[in-house]
Amino acid sequence: MAGWPGTEHPHTGEVTGGREDSPGWTAEQKRTVKRLRMECADLSVRLAAHPYWLTLEGEARVKARSELKAATRPSATPTVDVAQAA
Repeated sequence: MAGWPGTEHPHTGEVTGGREDSPGWTAEQKRTVKRLRMECADLSVRLAAHPYWLTLEGEARVKARSELKAATRPSATPTVDVAQAA
């Protein structure tokens, strides 16, 4: 992507802001991003269409999906086993 010029301060002449032209992605980076996006899409479809979800109904299915989402989120504070830490 093309960059843009900075803004010149009217009193000091100092130029701030702006950005150089982006060199863009290499061919290898483009292939890697494409592969990872395709893998993510495939896994999303496999997860959403898994037969397990048919074993649950209504609120139980919603609760199970929410628990799965929560289990994959990194927690803000790591869980520490007090007995093991001592």
